[in-house]
Amino acid sequence: MTNEVTEGKAAARELAARLPGWAVWYGQHTRHFWAMPRTGTPGGAQLAEAETAEELEDVVRRIAGGTSRPGQDPRRSDESFADPQHHRQPVGARG
Repeated sequence: MTNEVTEGKAAARELAARLPGWAVWYGQHTRHFWAMPRTGTPGGAQLAEAETAEELEDVVRRIAGGTSRPGQDPRRSDESFADPQHHRQPVGARG
């Protein structure tokens, strides 16, 4: 697991360099990548989450109104992002 965490943190640093204005990190316990804009965004704060650094980059670019990575179909919807059942709640907020 230590190697996975080290690789995840390195991938998050590389992604942060490609996404100026976003705080990017790798969750050691969730084993997911996370990002949040450093400044306010229209419509309030946004928190992005994905299983891979590549998926997170796509989600962040959609949130920011940019384009997807080369080779990515910009019309493709992110089903987990669009599915309201997928949205996570903070610990303790569950009914």
